[in-house]
Amino acid sequence: MCVKSLVARSALLICHLHPARRKARAVAAAEALGLLHDLGASAPAGGPLAERGGLFWVALPGDAGSRAARLPRLGYTAAVDLLEPAPSRPPPARGRRAAADPGSVRWRGQPYRLVRLWAEDAAALRERAPDRRVFALETAGGQVRQVRGYRGDGGPLGRRGLPIGDARLLVNLTASAPAGPFLDPFAGIGGIVLEALASGRRVLCCDVDPALRHGLAATGARHCVADARRLPFGAGTIAAIATEPPYDRAAEGAVLGALADLARVLAAGGRLAILCAAWQAAGLRRAALDLGLAPSLDAPLDRKGTEVVVLAWQRV
Repeated sequence: MCVKSLVARSALLICHLHPARRKARAVAAAEALGLLHDLGASAPAGGPLAERGGLFWVALPGDAGSRAARLPRLGYTAAVDLLEPAPSRPPPARGRRAAADPGSVRWRGQPYRLVRLWAEDAAALRERAPDRRVFALETAGGQVRQVRGYRGDGGPLGRRGLPIGDARLLVNLTASAPAGPFLDPFAGIGGIVLEALASGRRVLCCDVDPALRHGLAATGARHCVADARRLPFGAGTIAAIATEPPYDRAAEGAVLGALADLARVLAAGGRLAILCAAWQAAGLRRAALDLGLAPSLDAPLDRKGTEVVVLAWQRV
């Protein structure tokens, strides 16, 4: 279906990618469709302002303005405009030049105007960044310290502070799962946990490192110390899973071994999203195929020189 016909009977959103994610258009579109899954959203292949780059388009049936409240949950999108038909203006008087309107655009010979529905609050986002957060960490001596900006111990299995945009991406990729608990089995310092809680999910989390248990429990999620390969949950009890496992090759067995237990606890129709190191992706793809998980996204990303892959599946 052409985009022009969509404008006539749907709301067309112009989504501006975050500057750091301008090359991740397919991933950002998948995230937006996940977040808006119950609104009949679709992603046309093109639209107005395509020559600028860093954009993708989402079509929604009916009035998009009333649905703008969900847009601040996006991770890879920095702003969203609504495309509205604009009345044709009479030509300017002879010898005069029409004043430029920054909110107007012509597309396929027709006039439109752009209405800004939402723009990222960079200052508020900065305050929520991992290096601004305080995390309760248990020391080797058994004391609990409040550490600002804790990002892991630097070891091969040490946890990283996942950027907010990436954490929201993973949560949104699982938004179309049926109602039920959300799980992060490699919770680390809780970036995904916090974004899942903010989206209204009922959140469970696990991590094998007992030193993290105080900080993770303080998020408000139900936390337990557990190996992701042997989760303390019954079969088919988890509706959605999103996680970023350790990237170090020392964790290869734990990461690949965990996928079988993630598939075991995932409910029918449930969604699973993983942000993994690029070298881990091939093994995870093979394991998911053997487990009967249906792929819904497989896309590479470059995170400041670190090659990673976003993988998502559904339990059918």
